Amino acid sequence: MAGKKIRCSAKDCRTEAQRIVGDCSFCNGHFCGKHRLLEDHKCSGLEDCKKQSHERNAAQLESERTQVIRGV
Repeated sequence: MAGKKIRCSAKDCRTEAQRIVGDCSFCNGHFCGKHRLLEDHKCSGLEDCKKQSHERNAAQLESERTQVIRGV
C-alpha cells in the first residue's frame, strides 16, 4: 500500500519532492533537489532566516569575545 507521492511545491515543477532535505521549515513547502534551497524556491521566510542567522552569529561572536585584563 504505497502512499501518494508528494510533488515539488515550486510553481510549474512536477518533480517528486525530496524527503527531509526538501522540507522548508520557513514556508512549510516540500521541494525537489532543484528547488530545495530558500533562494531557489523564492521562500517567503528568507528574510526571517537571514535575520535569525545574523542574530545567532552575533551571539556566538559575543560569547567568544576575549576580555582585556588590565594591570597584569
